[in-house]
Amino acid sequence: MALFSYSLHNPISLCDIIILGDIMRRKIYIFQKNLNEELILFFKELNNNIIIESIKDDIITLIDSDYYNEEPIDLESYHMLLVEDFDSEVTIFIEPYVDTLFKLGTSIKSFIKELPHNVYYFEDIITYIVLKDNQELKTKLREFITSKVNNDVLYTVREFIENSMNSSVSAKKLFMHRNTLNYRVDNFIESTHINVKTFKGANAVYMLYKY
Repeated sequence: MALFSYSLHNPISLCDIIILGDIMRRKIYIFQKNLNEELILFFKELNNNIIIESIKDDIITLIDSDYYNEEPIDLESYHMLLVEDFDSEVTIFIEPYVDTLFKLGTSIKSFIKELPHNVYYFEDIITYIVLKDNQELKTKLREFITSKVNNDVLYTVREFIENSMNSSVSAKKLFMHRNTLNYRVDNFIESTHINVKTFKGANAVYMLYKY
């Protein structure tokens, strides 16, 4: 069990990897029931910019600072490889790249155990949290959004979504210049890491506030 000892007894702290600065990084959580050493070894040797932070409760937590790589790792392809070659049922949750800690990740970490085995990004997780009616996480998600944008921005984005992501129609209904609307939408996307200009992101926000 040397590999397990590597992380449990000598975990790598975030401060050991990134001192200060605006380096973009994210955490990746890999869940496998009865976690095996082959999977741990696979991720340990995956990439010099992806490092195991901890292994606990059948979840491997990685810190990924591979943001600037011109050929980033395709975790969805790796997930398929693990399923096919290792005959492993694995669930992966990938945080958005940020230059500070993404505080929601820790709350979501245990939730991934409830999901079908697949690769999930932040917007995917929001949808599943609503579908499973997890009240605690829905509250945390709404609190996260309101901590990042003001009420005017949030209201504008919700109207934008209600109008099928049509800037012209939304601006007209809100009696607002289209440039102002687009600025608020872009501000929301940058601040929350939820791209409401895509169906996935817009649907996630719509469901979060609708149900």
